[in-house]
Amino acid sequence: MYDYDVICIGAGPGGSASAMRCADRGKRVAIVEARTKNGVGGTCVNRGCIPTKALMASTNLFASLKTAKALGIGVGESAADFKAINRRKNAVVNNLSFGLENFLMKPRGIDVIKARGRLLDAHTVELDDGREKRSITAENLVIAVGSEPAYIPAFHIDGKKIVTSNELLDLTSLPKDILVVGAGAIGLEYGYLLNTFGVKVTVVEMMPNVVPVLHEPEITDAVLKSLTRSGITVRTGVGIREISVREDGMVRASLATGEEIVTEMALVGIGRTLNTADIGLEAAGVQTGRRGMIPTDAQLRTNVPNIFAAGDITEGPQLADKAQRQGLVIAETIAGNEFHIRYDAIPSAIFTEPEIAMIGMTASDAEAAGIRVMTGMLPFTANEKATAMQRTEGLIKVVAREDDHRIIGAQIFGAEACDLISEFAVAMENDLKLEALAFTMHPHPTLTEIVMEVCKRALGLAFDRS
Repeated sequence: MYDYDVICIGAGPGGSASAMRCADRGKRVAIVEARTKNGVGGTCVNRGCIPTKALMASTNLFASLKTAKALGIGVGESAADFKAINRRKNAVVNNLSFGLENFLMKPRGIDVIKARGRLLDAHTVELDDGREKRSITAENLVIAVGSEPAYIPAFHIDGKKIVTSNELLDLTSLPKDILVVGAGAIGLEYGYLLNTFGVKVTVVEMMPNVVPVLHEPEITDAVLKSLTRSGITVRTGVGIREISVREDGMVRASLATGEEIVTEMALVGIGRTLNTADIGLEAAGVQTGRRGMIPTDAQLRTNVPNIFAAGDITEGPQLADKAQRQGLVIAETIAGNEFHIRYDAIPSAIFTEPEIAMIGMTASDAEAAGIRVMTGMLPFTANEKATAMQRTEGLIKVVAREDDHRIIGAQIFGAEACDLISEFAVAMENDLKLEALAFTMHPHPTLTEIVMEVCKRALGLAFDRS
């Protein structure tokens, strides 16, 4: 007889979703989290998605105040208190983590155990809370231990002058200038945030374009132009050999070109290390792949049938939405039900201003895969609501199969892009065609109409002929 039906190791989006759905399906569940303070919720709630969005709320409001005059509003001189902004961010994080544990997990009868979990075999987890060790057992185990920012040796990360996103979250005062390594989600979001508050930002990206995962030049070129107009210096196609702190306390970055960039701080926004080392995978017989990744089948089973894996430690993008869906797939599988995840329909969002969002294939991705496509593209100037809001920067693009008009991808750079992408997620999850969105009435005037119109454009039926 086991102590539990299911033990989830890791309380991030994957582990939490799996634990709660398992409990809802009548299973006896424990969730184990190594971080004893603000651990429930994982990176997403405590060190990633949520705290950065709390900071973005302050950032976007401050940016709006600076441009209010263009909308006929006089607000006088505005000033930012970054200590107060940080306190508010911490309150948001604490409230959500507390709520997740005490209002969502415990009422479901889930035992929340604050300890480091290590597998002793395929059914046994050793718990170490720093005071004592004990063991618990379960019929099924869910490994959802996540990842941490990578400490790249050549970048000499010290957590003070050369930092990762973890340390940057705790800043209470801003540097005069900063080097941001990487033009992905982390680099661009923090670059936008810091630039808005008056920090001189230089972004260096080794790949030839910003947002390297997005293979759509029409979008990435527009993003680059927007960043440059906002005052951010962007260097693409340039590697960094080394980053170090000089004797005078300034940070020096040596570029592959032989140039040097000297700033007060540097943010390393690339690379994640998987937390699969030394958690007993070998003892349980769980096989791992490159960088400690855990291979799984379609139901997220590892090679050991009663052990599942979810989140950053599995193949696919390191996103909270992917992890949460995987957790649900695992729970439903354990309960004997059928559930799935569409890896080709995972939306991704970058919360700059304007926002950037994407899902599925770009036109070049489809071409590389030998798929003939039809596309539609519209600028945000074609949307009446965007014009009324004076938020017309950006564009939207949809990609569909030529043979059956089924939507297989979309990319958006513009106002509320991270919300608008959800229409395409629904479409792709349900194999909808362009006609489904093009001929569905959308409320007027709204930004959502640009989704309808871009699908019409792909069909050659858009009102806007530009």
